[in-house]
Amino acid sequence: MPTVTCMPRRHALAVVPLIVLVAALVGCSGETRIPPPEPSSAVEPLFSSDEEALEAATAAYEEYLAVVDALLQDPTADDSSLMTVALSNALIEASDSIATFVDRGLRFVGQRELVKVELKEVDVFHSNTQIHLYVCESVAGVDVLGPDGASVVEPTRPELTAFEVQVMASEEALRVVERVVWVDQQYCSQ
Repeated sequence: MPTVTCMPRRHALAVVPLIVLVAALVGCSGETRIPPPEPSSAVEPLFSSDEEALEAATAAYEEYLAVVDALLQDPTADDSSLMTVALSNALIEASDSIATFVDRGLRFVGQRELVKVELKEVDVFHSNTQIHLYVCESVAGVDVLGPDGASVVEPTRPELTAFEVQVMASEEALRVVERVVWVDQQYCSQ
């Protein structure tokens, strides 16, 4: 006759919940499915071509120059219009120039003119587009007057200056974000 040994009752009670837990886990081991990603709404490009981006950025830059020139002509005027045409470094630079004119009692006469504009590149970031330009500005028709009304412009001042400009375009607006003198000053004479 076979020998039957019984498990002590408390070990049997401890094993029962373990068996139930293992059975429950085995029942849950079906293949886990990750839900498919929600369809993303593709962002439509703001411009249908580089030419369209260049045209829009050029218009935005001309508006920037007009606003800054108007504020330099009357530095005590309300400068809130500056925030509609500039952001970031361009806003800081323009604000600093206006503050310098006020501090020194200077007055700007005339308007800068864009002589040449060339598209460097267009970068798309989510819903914003950065348009990089090379521009050549003429100050031939511009004078700067001191507090006494006399010109403070040096006779050797170059009439043409090349700049690298970045314009940020969003669905709401186009604003100049950066404007730095371009190292290739030959650009204006080409």
